[in-house]
Amino acid sequence: MVKKKSYYLARQLLMVIVVMLTAHGDCFTAVCARPFSPLHRSKFKSMLKKQKTCDAVASINPSRIVLSTRGGETLGLYMSSLSPTAASIIAGSIAGAIGVGVAFPLDTLKTKSQVLGQAQSGGSIAATRSSNDTNKIGMFALIKLIYAAEGISGFFGGVRGMMVGQAFIKAVAFGSNKWMLDVVNDAFPHSQTFLTLFVAATFSGFVTSFLVAPFERVKVMMQASDNYANEFQTIKVILNTEGWEGLLTRGLGPTLAREIPSYGIYFVTYGLLMQTTLTTIFGSYTPLIAGAAAGCACWVPVYPIDVVKTLIQNTAGDGENDSFKMMRELYEKEGIGGFFDGLTPKMYRAMVNHATTFW
Repeated sequence: MVKKKSYYLARQLLMVIVVMLTAHGDCFTAVCARPFSPLHRSKFKSMLKKQKTCDAVASINPSRIVLSTRGGETLGLYMSSLSPTAASIIAGSIAGAIGVGVAFPLDTLKTKSQVLGQAQSGGSIAATRSSNDTNKIGMFALIKLIYAAEGISGFFGGVRGMMVGQAFIKAVAFGSNKWMLDVVNDAFPHSQTFLTLFVAATFSGFVTSFLVAPFERVKVMMQASDNYANEFQTIKVILNTEGWEGLLTRGLGPTLAREIPSYGIYFVTYGLLMQTTLTTIFGSYTPLIAGAAAGCACWVPVYPIDVVKTLIQNTAGDGENDSFKMMRELYEKEGIGGFFDGLTPKMYRAMVNHATTFW
C-alpha cells in the first residue's frame, strides 16, 4: 500500500511540476513548474501525513517548495529560495526540450510538406519523386515517401539542435512572460486579466524571436534535405555562404510576425482556459487539454507566415530573402492553398508539443 502511494506521489510530481534536484549537503530542492491546485495541495499534504517518516505540513507555497531531509530523520516542506521567475525559466526550458523531442517527427512532416515543391529542397526526397510530379501529396503518403528515401532518421533531422534550442527558447519565453506579468501587475494593479496576459505574452514572443530564427534556420535546412550530416555542418555551410547575418537574421522578419501574435494567443488562451470549469471537469489533466487547445489556436492564424518563413530559410544562401516577394511567388505558383501546406501535421504537432509542455 505504501509502495503504491509512493508511486502515485512520484507520478503526480512528474506530471504537475518539473523537478530539478540539486544536492546541497542533505537538502534537495524541487522547483514547481506551475502553481499547485487546491486538489494537489490537499493530496500532497494527505500523503505526507500518512507517511511514517513525515511530519504534518501546515501549508504549501503555491509557487515553489523544497523537500528536505535532515539526517534521514524527518521529511519536511520548506520554502525555496528561487523566485517564481527563476522557477518559470527552469521549468520552461525542460518542458520545451521534451515537447519538441516528442513531437519532432510531426514537425518534420510539416516542413517537408512546405518545401517539397521548392527547388532548394533537394536530397533523397526530391530524387525519389518523379521529375514531373508536382502534385501535393497527403500526410500518410509523405510518411511513406520519407521512410522509403531516408529511413527513420529522416523524421529526426535537426532534432538535437532544436531540443537544445527549445530549452533556451522556452526558458526565455516563460521567464520573460513571468517578468512582464509582474511589471504590468505592479504598474497597473487593476488592469484586466486578458490585457495583462496579452501584453506579457506578446513581449515574450518578441524576445524569443531572436533565438528562434537561427535555431529554426538550421532545423529547416536539415529537415528539408538529408544533405547535411549534423547541425555543425549546416551552420558551417550557412556561415560560408552568408556569414553570421545569414544565420541570425534570415527569416527574422516573418519569425517576428509569427511569434509575437502567436505567443499572445498562446498564453492568453491557456490562461483563460485554466480559469474555466475545465479544471473541475478534467482535474489534473486540465493543463494537457488547455495546452493542446492553446497550441492549435496560436498556430492557425499565423500558419501562412510560417510557410513563407520556411521557404526563405530553406536555402544555402542563394534564395529569395524578401518576404513579400516570396509571398507573391508562392501565390502565383500554388494559389492560396500554398500558404497552408503541411497544416494537418502541424496541428497534430501543436497538440502533442504544447500539451506535453504544459502538462
